[in-house]
Parts: sequence; C-alpha cells; structure tokens
Amino acid sequence: MKFTIKQGTFALSHCCLSSVRVLARYAGLGLLMLGLSACGDTGASWEPQDMFAAPTEQKLDDRYRAMIDFKALARDDSGKEYAAGPTATVIGAVEEAVAMCSQANGLGCKAVRVGLTWVDGLDQDAIESVITSYRDTMTAEAYQAAGQGNMGAANWLAYHYAVRGENLQEAERLSKQALQVAPDDPGALDTYGLILYRQGRYQEAEEVFIRANKAMPTAEHIAHFADNALAMGKTDMARAAYQRALQAGAGPVLSQTIQKRLLALDLNGGAAQQVPAQ
Repeated sequence: MKFTIKQGTFALSHCCLSSVRVLARYAGLGLLMLGLSACGDTGASWEPQDMFAAPTEQKLDDRYRAMIDFKALARDDSGKEYAAGPTATVIGAVEEAVAMCSQANGLGCKAVRVGLTWVDGLDQDAIESVITSYRDTMTAEAYQAAGQGNMGAANWLAYHYAVRGENLQEAERLSKQALQVAPDDPGALDTYGLILYRQGRYQEAEEVFIRANKAMPTAEHIAHFADNALAMGKTDMARAAYQRALQAGAGPVLSQTIQKRLLALDLNGGAAQQVPAQ
C-alpha cells in the first residue's frame, strides 16, 4: 500500500523471537541465517519494506546488497533463477518470484530464498514455516508501530487482515484510524473498501473503491473494484475492470489471479469471489 505517514522513531522489540525459534529448527538442514534479518524498526517510522536494516559501519558486498534489494528468489528445475522484491515485502516477494517463474513457463518453480534465509533443499512444509515466521514477525512489528501512532503501519496491518479475511473488526478500527489522519489517501481508502467487501457490505465498498480509483487507478485498486462488482452480480462491469487492471500494469501475482477470474467468467459467468485479487 502507498500509505506512508511517518512520525518520529524509537526502538523496541521482542517480535524477533518467533523468527529465531522457527529458523533454529532447521539450522541442522544447512539453512543459512544471517542475523535477525526479519527484525526491523517497530517505531513510528516503520514500513513493511523495513525488513532489512543494512549495517552502517561496514561496506556491503554486492551479493549481500542484492539479497537486501531482492527479498526473495525462486528457481525452476533447469536452474534458472527469478529474483523479486525491491518494492515488495518479503512475503510478497516470495509470491512474486514464484509467479515470475510460472509466467516464464518454468517447471518445478519453487522458492529457494526467503528474505536472507536460504530454503533451497528444504521440503515445502519447512519453507512454509519460514514464510509464516516472517509473516508473524511483520504483523507483530506493525501492531507495535501502529500503537505508537504510525498510521502507515495501521493501514498495512488492516490491509493484511482484510486480504486474509481475519480480525475484520480490528481491521476496520485500524483502517478508520488511518483515514482520520488522511481521509483522501487512495491506499487507505482501498484498504477500507477491501474490509467492507470482506464483510459483505458491497454497496458501501463500491462507493469507497470508486473514490480510491478516482484518486489512484492502480492495477490493484481496479482489481479490488472488479472483485466487488463481481460479488454484486455486475459481471460485465467486473470483466471490464479486470481487463483494465491488466492494462494498468498488474504484476505477476495479480495478473495470474485476474486471468483466472476472467477464465471463470468465460466458463460459468463468474461465481462471486471472496478472496480479493492481490
């Protein structure tokens, strides 16, 4: 999301313990852990991209810098690699890297690095545990930062809950808190619309999505409007909006989701989708 209100900085955090516990379980499998890399600032300046705090007293070699900039790496069976993440969180980068591999018709596409953690050679359950660790850490950091008045963190956490369809009452509280600070922010509006959509309040969501798209018609915002239109039974409107989202530069993950929605519309008229495109 593009909501980045910042107010001051302070240090905090026991949230890294979850990462240590999960990663330590796989230390004997050759898993590389470069410090507490998933633990960032949890103060009022927190952003979801702050997962890696680069050392300031030593020069970074190119390989380490690339790992910071590209937060995930996928590989296909032929050994070709796909890096993603300069503008994504660690979790988003994993999804993007695997989607890039799939879009290139790679076979056996699989994440081999999650953040600074190499997971090459681990089974899927172990990889999912590492991903869950990063997700839990980010959620804990965002919650702490939101409590310190960081409305960007509040909006990110509300969006995270909305996408996963959980804690929707808390998500609505956080979203409204962010909108009190920036009532016209398109990212905050999109988050609130997504929460309303998840709650089945489609008419209210439509009005909010329209405001968000008038201000910033990104592929993601348009796709969320399309999801809501589909839930309302407006299939022609949904189809047109999905196609427009593709034209607006949807990334690999979102593009694949939209293509599936369009195929469903062609095959059966498009049953309502509760999981939002992202």
